Amino acid sequence: MTKNAQWTFQVDGAVCKWQWADGGPDITRLESVRNPTSTEYSRHVPVHAYSTTMKRVLPLESGLEFELALCLDRRSDVECLVPQPCRITSSEGVRHVPDLLEGRLDGTVTVWDARPMERQDAGFLSLAALSQKACDAVGWAYRVFDGLARIESQNLRWVSGYRRAPEWIEGARTTLAELLIDGAAIGDVLDSDDQDGHMTTAMWHLIWAGDVSVDFSCPWSKNTQIRWNGAPK
Repeated sequence: MTKNAQWTFQVDGAVCKWQWADGGPDITRLESVRNPTSTEYSRHVPVHAYSTTMKRVLPLESGLEFELALCLDRRSDVECLVPQPCRITSSEGVRHVPDLLEGRLDGTVTVWDARPMERQDAGFLSLAALSQKACDAVGWAYRVFDGLARIESQNLRWVSGYRRAPEWIEGARTTLAELLIDGAAIGDVLDSDDQDGHMTTAMWHLIWAGDVSVDFSCPWSKNTQIRWNGAPK
């Protein structure tokens, strides 16, 4: 099953070539097989992003990887995110390190590369084909992320600043649920807030967490409609 590609992982500090005879590795124990670096000739600048899924900072290699990580980090069904998760080596000796591994609670695993469309040249497409074939052989998925639309990206980066739940989130959750259950506007929350900004901060965090739904594809204003999407605790 794996004769056409060799997988290399790092588990608990040890690099190992995985044989797959007894299944895949425990993805929650995987570590990056390389650390992002930058030189004066590098196209990318390493990024360090806090992940609410992993409860730690992830070392990423570019702003596009950061955007991908933010998209996945918001999902409640994502269990694990691992940057530079493995090395895939073809039978001809061609090697590729994908950008991110995503593991979901249902056992689904997806290997990601982040590459803008304008840089998906023949060399990259060849590596993507290698990764796709290797993932297909072991029952994993492979996808390429080419970025979000500008407005969606800006909105995502805004709410990512509210990833950490504020101390007062539980009380604010119940109040916001009552206010937003039939739909309201962002301005309604701003107008209902006190001078401490507790409700506003809670609103942005709950948008990040998915409890409050909003259209990410349009510019946000006080008139933007939002709706309660979760369950008060």
